[in-house]
Amino acid sequence: MKNIQNCLLSLTLIALLLSPSLASATPEEDLIDLPLESLMELKVTSVSKKSQSIINAAAAIFVITQEDIKRSGVTTIADALRMAPGVQVAKIDSNKWAISARGFNGRFSNKLLVLMDGRSLYTPYFMGVYWEIQDTLLEDIDRIEVIRGPGAALWGANAVNGVINIITKSADITKGALLSVGGGTYEKAFGAARIGTLINENTNLRLYVKHQQRNSFVNESGSGNNDQWHTTQGGFRLDTQPNTRDTLTLQGDYYEGRLNETYRLYDSPASSIAPYIRDVRTNTAVNGGNILSRWQHVFSETNSLSLQFYYEHSEYGMFVSPQIFNTVDLEFQQHFSSGTRQDIVWGLGYRHTRYEVTNTPTIVFNTTSVPNKIYNAFLQNEISLIPSNLFLTIGSRFEHNDYSGTSVQPNGRLLWAVNSHNSLWGSVSRAVRSGTKSEQEIDYNYRTLAPSSPTAPNPNTSLFPLRLEITGNQNFKSEELLAYEIGYRTEVVSRLSLDFALYYNLYRNLRVISPGEGYAESVNLVQPYMLSNDMHGKAIGIEVTADWTPLDWWRLQAAYSYQNIKMQLDGASVDEINKGNAEGDTPQHQASLRSGFDLGRQVTLDLWLRGTDRLASIDGISIPGYVTMDARVAWKPVKNLELSVVGQNMFHNRHPEFIPEYINTLPSEVARSVYGKITCKF
Repeated sequence: MKNIQNCLLSLTLIALLLSPSLASATPEEDLIDLPLESLMELKVTSVSKKSQSIINAAAAIFVITQEDIKRSGVTTIADALRMAPGVQVAKIDSNKWAISARGFNGRFSNKLLVLMDGRSLYTPYFMGVYWEIQDTLLEDIDRIEVIRGPGAALWGANAVNGVINIITKSADITKGALLSVGGGTYEKAFGAARIGTLINENTNLRLYVKHQQRNSFVNESGSGNNDQWHTTQGGFRLDTQPNTRDTLTLQGDYYEGRLNETYRLYDSPASSIAPYIRDVRTNTAVNGGNILSRWQHVFSETNSLSLQFYYEHSEYGMFVSPQIFNTVDLEFQQHFSSGTRQDIVWGLGYRHTRYEVTNTPTIVFNTTSVPNKIYNAFLQNEISLIPSNLFLTIGSRFEHNDYSGTSVQPNGRLLWAVNSHNSLWGSVSRAVRSGTKSEQEIDYNYRTLAPSSPTAPNPNTSLFPLRLEITGNQNFKSEELLAYEIGYRTEVVSRLSLDFALYYNLYRNLRVISPGEGYAESVNLVQPYMLSNDMHGKAIGIEVTADWTPLDWWRLQAAYSYQNIKMQLDGASVDEINKGNAEGDTPQHQASLRSGFDLGRQVTLDLWLRGTDRLASIDGISIPGYVTMDARVAWKPVKNLELSVVGQNMFHNRHPEFIPEYINTLPSEVARSVYGKITCKF
């Protein structure tokens, strides 16, 4: 933390040294689109499934705006999430991320629900999000709403530690054309084009296409890691308003790409020789598409309803477990007022998902074509106890799926709006992470240990090879969370706002492995480990954000989070590895400071300093903490043309951020990089 504090101080000194030349600058436009005094009035929809101001939201929510995305210089949605407090983002290699909120990080973080325009990006097979295939034109994102803490009462199972809602712009505000091209050391080459047009006086259409090629990172020895990748994506959005009461949205995307990967496989002794380890370099094909339709009808200012439908198809040619997904989802929602003191939102939903997997020598399932039906209903009532000052929100979601049965996920929230500049809130919530068919039926050839003597470093002391196997559990239950939260928001003075959140989480029935009875195969021994719900624990944490514009040409945005997780094993489990991962796969301390300068009518400068504490244990390995900085300089020689240069991870030649926890792909170290970009609008 001392290094982080020193670097934050250095950044502030840089700003002060620049101030004489900046003070006389007259910016072409405001540093941000929204005046700072209106930040507390920024509208969000993810907390209550209705539009409300941030200061009236009884949850820990952070909004990443389009201006934030643009000025940070990020090129992926995943990296944009580094701005949010309480969210850990770590790169595993050039094309993989581990992202979570409030702990339990991993490539397949299963306690975070991610949505894009109402479409769930959560993958039921591995219980997480494939961030490498979640993309859109970044310029078309309106905002990303990040809720830390349970959102299950409204959004359902898997919204345990947080909800990320990516919201794109309506087609009626993206008229005209946009072209951008660029390239650099890691961002090898990229280009995008978008056109927005008026179909008639009530209908607008947007079309886009983008392509990106990214280079490989290096491994710990400095050699290339065979993780270069490229993707191509296109899509459309149509928005129409046939009358003053109805709006209709139709949108869709299609993508395809290739991801290079290197797997470390542990073969069966029956088909290999000691040490039974081989590295396989592969080229993984990915492709998929989706189409979504949403109709909204307004009866009055206090009564409206919506109906949403989407279909998604995805193919992921993972070497150790190729998979195909098909999802159909239908959701109905109504928002209305009852009297003058009750504001009610309720809805019904149905989702049918089928995933098809191909068995390999590494991962085998008893059932390779798995359907799953989910039925849900939710009800939430916001009651005005004291008009305009004290609000009680109570509600619950009721959900049933084929494999984990029925779950009830209630919450209660209390908000005290002290005045227009201060609010205090608290909540108690229950959330579950649903068990899946894959957890019931998986047979994973995890590792093979060569025989050795008792004094050798290898823990296998038998005279035969020992194959470690992870098996499913037909009685696997849903994981559970009971969460307590309090928060405070304030606009201290004009141009300075602060946001605090404190949480205490109690977990039970968490997934670990428990040893089974060993047996002998033809040439080796086998030690099976069954998935079980034999861990419980607690997490405490605090998150702080500050937004300050000391001068018209200078804005500072700071974030800090602390968390401490303690777990205990239950029953017969001796799974110290997964226990250690749960306690140590997220840093206790994270800090971020973004500083934006308007250097005149044509030039902007943005610096982003961030640091994380070490990761204490991932499969028994510690990863050092790091402090790094990104920088972006942009110049507009004319109004509709922007030239920018971005440097990323500038403090280090390279540094590791994460090690994959289950699927044994070789991790990379994140390298220093630079790229240039030209953007033209007309």
